Amino acid sequence: MNDWDSAIAYTSQLEQSDLPVKTLAELATFRRQMQLFRQNQTVVSPIDGCEPVLAGFGLPGYSGRPLDFDRGVYSSVGRGAPVVAADQTLRQYEALWQAGLGVTADTPLDPLAEAQRVNTRSGSGVTTGAVSRRVDIYAFLGAQGDSANLDLTVIQQRRGLLYTDDAAQLFLFDAAGRLLSAGRTIAGQQPYLATIPLPATGVYYAAVTTPQHHPVLDESGFITGWQGIGTSAITYTITIDGLTPSPELGLR
Repeated sequence: MNDWDSAIAYTSQLEQSDLPVKTLAELATFRRQMQLFRQNQTVVSPIDGCEPVLAGFGLPGYSGRPLDFDRGVYSSVGRGAPVVAADQTLRQYEALWQAGLGVTADTPLDPLAEAQRVNTRSGSGVTTGAVSRRVDIYAFLGAQGDSANLDLTVIQQRRGLLYTDDAAQLFLFDAAGRLLSAGRTIAGQQPYLATIPLPATGVYYAAVTTPQHHPVLDESGFITGWQGIGTSAITYTITIDGLTPSPELGLR
């Protein structure tokens, strides 16, 4: 209905409810999308198929029928019925989401706002990246009491701002941005953060940088920004394990 202010307010209220972690993450992503709609003054045309949901909010004639998502989506883009190609595209998007590839993770913390989601459905996850002057940030789910292990392996050295070497730094933050652990390359050994007990169930952030680029922390150890600029350049993999499988964190 294009009432983004009310929609954002209702979603924010739902985020305060006792919901599974996975559902809260989906709500946060949904709220962020609507904030972009409001910022860009997006106007959505009426979507055929939403009548049952609208009726459930007080409009007459509510039948309790489930929402016809396919019909609504295709109507919104000017198509009267689903087609095979579009269904395949949706499946590809779902596969990317399940794999955790190229999916950003919503966070209210500006210094960690560029986090990419790491899929830990099996209790572990691995991803790859390349970093030089700035910072790569990854988000993953963990449960209270998990003994997390983070292992960074440099697979390629590239010419950096000052050096061509395998030097790297690895940082771990909790959902509030508090620094839990840090490691760096020492005598050719890559950063490895071993058996870190996670203090609470929720989102955690791993950050990869090269030397001379550091987090700025307040007096309580919470990140407020980044300072400096990386002096090396590397391509790497980061492996995270010792976690509770993420689907289990969606259970009450």
